Amino acid sequence: MVAAVIDVGSNSVLLLTVALEPDRPARAVDEALATTRLGRGLRPGGTLDRGGRERTAAAVAAFAARARAAGASRTWAFATGAARDAADGRDFAAELAVLTGVPVEVLAGEREARLAYETVRAGVDLGDGAVVVADVGGRTTELALGAGDGTVVTASLPLGALALAEMHGAHLASLAASTAGVAASGLLAAAHTRHARLAASGGTATALAAVDLGLTGHAPRRVHGHVLGRGTVAALTARLAAMPDEQRSRLPGLDAERAAILPAGAVVLERIAAAMGASEIVVSAHGVRHGYLAAALAAEGVQAELRTLWP
Repeated sequence: MVAAVIDVGSNSVLLLTVALEPDRPARAVDEALATTRLGRGLRPGGTLDRGGRERTAAAVAAFAARARAAGASRTWAFATGAARDAADGRDFAAELAVLTGVPVEVLAGEREARLAYETVRAGVDLGDGAVVVADVGGRTTELALGAGDGTVVTASLPLGALALAEMHGAHLASLAASTAGVAASGLLAAAHTRHARLAASGGTATALAAVDLGLTGHAPRRVHGHVLGRGTVAALTARLAAMPDEQRSRLPGLDAERAAILPAGAVVLERIAAAMGASEIVVSAHGVRHGYLAAALAAEGVQAELRTLWP
């Protein structure tokens, strides 16, 4: 059986297609990314950018066709921050479903955070103690705090790499001022009290790991489980912000569009680590799309082992 999921994010659209065989771990047969900036210029109560809608619709249609070409008998899709916040976000999701023949669910922030948490806890060895999983998106950052007893508390911060970069570029002082409110998060205060570890999924975390490792191409095996010291993240953030935009866009191993918003995302991640007193960040190459696909398959009676899902 081949199945696929399409993640319609605020900054990019991601495709994951996997092959499933009885009694064997699932195997990734195709992955793809398109930066479409669906959340560009979005303000509270506003509507989605026309260009972002068009680029996103084209990417989702192309990825749905690509999944079918790879043999996918089932394809699911979900949308996150931009579609969740925009006045026309759910209408746009419905339009995508009609265009592609793929159902598109608009995820609540709590569900998005839980999926990230479950995926990271299943795929990275983080011990039995308290853990915070942070997923820095284009428009929002989802947090989940849990421990071995299965209790999970979630929070959604109105801080995303794309939204912050649009307002402040790579200006560190402005970014620091805009993210100062992270310190007031009750979830992170509780994490500090419980000496929780910090793990992160999403494009900001994996891009920082790639830069730290000096990678020159997509290498999820290398990124998965990589540990970033908080001091390392601070140094990388300063280094990236000091680069001219053109130089940052040419960094090997990074998508140019990701490079443009990476300083903003890095500041958010650093602020989270500081607020909870974490000295390091464990990076997961698996994120919300992996958890969503596993849950969708389980709902149809298919148990998929996605913990070691590599192309």
